[in-house]
Amino acid sequence: MDYFLIWLSVSYSVILYSPLIAAQQFEYRYHKCTDNSTYTANSYPSNLNATLSSLYENASRSDDFGSISVGKNSDRVFALFLCRGDDSPESCRGCIKTAREEIKILCPNYKEAIIWYDRCMLRYSNRSIFSVTEESPKTWLWNPSDIGNAIDQNQFNSNLVGLMFQLISRAASSSNFFAMGDTNGIAFNRIYGTVQCTPDISPSECRKCLSSRVSDIPSCCSGKLGGNVLTPSCSIRFETYLFYTALPPPPASSPSPPTPPTTSLNPSGERKASSRTILYISVPTSAFAVLFFSICYYCYVHKKPKKENSAMKGGNGIENMERNLSNI
Repeated sequence: MDYFLIWLSVSYSVILYSPLIAAQQFEYRYHKCTDNSTYTANSYPSNLNATLSSLYENASRSDDFGSISVGKNSDRVFALFLCRGDDSPESCRGCIKTAREEIKILCPNYKEAIIWYDRCMLRYSNRSIFSVTEESPKTWLWNPSDIGNAIDQNQFNSNLVGLMFQLISRAASSSNFFAMGDTNGIAFNRIYGTVQCTPDISPSECRKCLSSRVSDIPSCCSGKLGGNVLTPSCSIRFETYLFYTALPPPPASSPSPPTPPTTSLNPSGERKASSRTILYISVPTSAFAVLFFSICYYCYVHKKPKKENSAMKGGNGIENMERNLSNI
């Protein structure tokens, strides 16, 4: 009985504290209730709840970005989310779930708000925020550790700026506007960085937004071993430790697999049969042909004495064989 009570107590504790444990997976960065106007008891609260619920559902179906709007006129709610480009789909969903719950607590009754975690960002507003580059509100965070005398600060800054602009170039030309990487050098001087934009803005706007964030580094994180600059449309981060999910090394080279057959459309709009379809047709046809001639040969061999007998009686053996084949 005592063991049962202990087991019951432990199980209850796990159930009670599991939401807190799950919430601690995502490092809170910052939030901002960006609009002084608040909503009252009208359609906006229900639209906001519906929007945040739908946003979480979108996070379950998409890769790392999603947007949705619910409602009409002044009660319409626009919302979007962005997960860090190296994050897994499961982690992205968990982060959005945490963000949508916390933002309602931190910004109660506000019509516009934004919240950042280390792995995701979520924002909503009563105005359209889609495909618009916005660099406000802006916030920055920094690593409390200083560069110190052990590292050449000028060399550190030079390596950092070089890394950031390399990542900006890669991100602006990628499909998800995200890039991560590190500097080359000894481990103590290695710098890791990420840059990211929301994919609904243009590549040129993404490049411009990220370049402005690099310009914020002297004000944000001068002399620090790490920093993080956040805006609604783009963000950058750098550290001297690996804080993102490193990509696995490429597999050893191996022979390329055969190209699978394809189905294309000819100019008339009819589908062309693939090589696999031709194979499926030709194999049974060949088998039928072999079977047919085997039957013919069998009949010929077993009727040969009759044919020879007919020839002895003056009949034409070739004509008889042709007649037998025609009968088959």
